[in-house]
Amino acid sequence: MAADPLAALRAALAGRYDLQGEIGQGGMAIVFLALDRRHDRQVAIKVVRPGVLAPGESADRFLREIRYAAQLTHPHILPLYDSGEIADFDQPLLYYVMPFLQGETLRARMTREVRLPVDQALRIARAVAGALDYAHRRQIVHRDIKPENVLLHEGEPMVADFGVARALCEEAETGMVTAPGMAIGTPAYMSPEQASADPSADARSDQYSMACVLYEMLAGQPPFAGTGPRATMARHASEPVPPLRGLRPEVPVAVEHAILRALAKEPSARFATMGDFAEALVSPLSGLPAAPAGAGARAIAVLPFVNASSDSDNEYVADGMTDELINSLASLAGLRVASRTSVFALKGRREDVRTIGALLGVSMVLEGTVRRAGPRLRITAQLTDVQEGRLLWSERYDRDDDNIFAIQDEIARDLTERLRTDLIGATSDPQPRRTTANLTAYNLYLKGRYAWNKRTPEGLAEAVRLFEQAIAEDPGYALAYAGLADAHALHVDYRAAPVAEGMRRARAEAEKAIALDETVAEAHTSLGWVAFIHEWDWARADREFRRAIELNPRYATARQWHAWYLAAMGRPAEGLAEGHRAVELDPASVSIRRTLGWLYCVVRQPDRAVAVTEQALVMNPEATETLVILAMAHDQAGRYQAADEALSEARALSPDDTHVLATQARVAMHAGRTAEAGAIAEQMRVLQRERYVSPTDLAKLAIGVRDHDAAFEALARAREERRGWLAYLKVDPLFDPIRNDPRFATLRRAMNLA
Repeated sequence: MAADPLAALRAALAGRYDLQGEIGQGGMAIVFLALDRRHDRQVAIKVVRPGVLAPGESADRFLREIRYAAQLTHPHILPLYDSGEIADFDQPLLYYVMPFLQGETLRARMTREVRLPVDQALRIARAVAGALDYAHRRQIVHRDIKPENVLLHEGEPMVADFGVARALCEEAETGMVTAPGMAIGTPAYMSPEQASADPSADARSDQYSMACVLYEMLAGQPPFAGTGPRATMARHASEPVPPLRGLRPEVPVAVEHAILRALAKEPSARFATMGDFAEALVSPLSGLPAAPAGAGARAIAVLPFVNASSDSDNEYVADGMTDELINSLASLAGLRVASRTSVFALKGRREDVRTIGALLGVSMVLEGTVRRAGPRLRITAQLTDVQEGRLLWSERYDRDDDNIFAIQDEIARDLTERLRTDLIGATSDPQPRRTTANLTAYNLYLKGRYAWNKRTPEGLAEAVRLFEQAIAEDPGYALAYAGLADAHALHVDYRAAPVAEGMRRARAEAEKAIALDETVAEAHTSLGWVAFIHEWDWARADREFRRAIELNPRYATARQWHAWYLAAMGRPAEGLAEGHRAVELDPASVSIRRTLGWLYCVVRQPDRAVAVTEQALVMNPEATETLVILAMAHDQAGRYQAADEALSEARALSPDDTHVLATQARVAMHAGRTAEAGAIAEQMRVLQRERYVSPTDLAKLAIGVRDHDAAFEALARAREERRGWLAYLKVDPLFDPIRNDPRFATLRRAMNLA
């Protein structure tokens, strides 16, 4: 380049760009700030350094590759505006033009913070992986993924320099250099095949580089470093990846597993696509909080026992065996037991024990089978170490089926003796606690809870039927009454029905349960929910939730509903803490993860809300309620296109769901699409003439389309019907547009929430 490159460029680009000065340098280019005169906007112009192109090499390929990259349109890809060649020099000067963004590079942030918070590192990695997956599907590979090429603009990652490394390096590759001194990519992030100039290197090389970047974001250092470029690349090719959790113990086990797979030496051993890598970072595996140091060594999962009988009606025997063993082992001091909901989410899935260990954060897995032949039962059980796949204990039990509970107790005692010997040391005997001796009633209850946890209108209707059958079998069964209370309480919301009768039934069934057995935590949780969400008796709700947690600190639903209550009372930080405890207790619960996403919306942290809610969505992609909360979070962050996409999925699943419609109208208004919002409002009015529509959905619609008079009319109806949404007047962001209206203050006082 000329002695005064700025003067030379200014002269060559005069009329189109006004160069304002140098703002940065890299290995391949010098960056200048400029004014794009045609569009009156600031841009960054990168000018390729002389010597990058091999002697005599044509600029045509560079310009062609830049044109391909300029076709990429993705929210996390920095667009290319322009490119060109200045020929009045010894070698042609090549340049390309990008937006000038305020912010910093990921490298600058990592230099400042060294190690990023786990959730933020995963969010950045997923966004970059999504951008790369988009480009790969269009046959464009980046080949130089590194922190310097990820820009953080208003907190959102943007991948820069797409296609540039390929354009500059493809034809000149000889070993690890192109033109003199120029490495293809950056040694700390280069895949083994890229370092060896393998001509078959493909998009999986970008995956390797992205995994290196994520590793460094979490660990504070790249996985491999050497005294020079060649030494670093040699380590990539020959050394195992240092254990990530040895440097950052709180990283979820499965995140480490995903990174290790992406860092496989052989490309064929990595994920097939960047999309697969991104999904692995939000799967139920990666969503688990890491167990505290040393805790995993004392953690066990009792997997659903398999019904090995020819008669499928014996399924309840296997389920009952599983549940009783969970309850018995949970009473042992010093042993953490994976929750029932978590393990039953694995029912019917054939997973390697190592995967299960990572999923549930445990070191041991208990598996078994139940086979009935006439009046005899044959039960097998085996305990396996998940790290080594080594069998620790196994036993077979042949017994008459006239007292299945006695068999369960015998297995629990034998297993406890084995655990005492090698794991937990001296401890008391397991203390099974049953509120029924009727096996049929018990298993109807188990089936009812399984249906209830689906959180769908059909599942809740089925739960009501199963709990009623359990009570018919055993009228003194307190847990079944608590389950029936929960089913009635949620059913009114999930079928958008008037709430009075359902909540009256819920209170009655919860009170029956407590009258039968005051020590049942589930019953106090049920009563607390009715007091909170329907009766608006804040003091009573607080007492009942606290009593439930006192009776059973491991009951995740009590923690979940208490989190909603704390947030509603204007204590969202405490609610978040309680929500995280619920996730730790029951990591496989979609409903609990969804709750955590809403709580992050309440504290105005939409990016965290998105990350948490996406985990719930991976666990159940067809949950309409999860998609709505995801849309709310994107809407709160101003990402209206992402919100629209989530709502389109929700609408496809539930075409006439008025909550979805109200949310769509609000997002359309925020995005400036007033006509679309008006059309949705009209559709809601048509539905209202045809059937009952919850006044809370009408209020959300009216607030969203800025019809405040209609909103307060609907809120008045909602108060008359005692709809649960009003409990969140203090904190729900959806109320923000009307908070300064005097009528809102009046409503808060009437609700005793002032």
